[in-house]
Amino acid sequence: MSAEADRLRWNERYAAAPPDFTPHRLVAEAERAGIPDGAVLDLACGRSGSALALAAGGRAVTAVDISDVALSQLGAEARRRGLAVRLVEADAPAFAAADEGSYALVLATRYWDTAAFTSAAGLVAEGGLLAWEALAAAAGEPPRPFRVRPGELRARLPAGFDVLTDVTDQQSSRILARRARVPA
Repeated sequence: MSAEADRLRWNERYAAAPPDFTPHRLVAEAERAGIPDGAVLDLACGRSGSALALAAGGRAVTAVDISDVALSQLGAEARRRGLAVRLVEADAPAFAAADEGSYALVLATRYWDTAAFTSAAGLVAEGGLLAWEALAAAAGEPPRPFRVRPGELRARLPAGFDVLTDVTDQQSSRILARRARVPA
């Protein structure tokens, strides 16, 4: 599917449903683990309550999504709450591959793209966290786009990360991992 077709599909979906700005549970898990000082990247964010919660906590948040409708709704809610969130309309894999930032937390929820995952892991600062959730393939199900097999997130995690949480249930797989600090 082309990026433009993907954008139109997501725009239609976001326009049809009322916004839900509830932060994802990975935000609370990351906060309990200890997010170091620094900026946050919310990749394939949609109408992210997570971006709002992190901005409310004083974080500089960059929220990236292909849907201008989702970003418009997120931006309106951020303004209503008096929060600053940097909104970037972009295809997640292309953004993650091109970005040269370093983030205390890189977050993606209900999203899977192998290239984006690999690139996003490279954007995590030393001591920072990668928090990722993807839809899970059912046991015995043939591989499907946008779904991960049990254990796939851990298997694709680059060297230099310590896994803090790795959970798969019938609907999703999620991982929280800390990038190791390089000794001085």
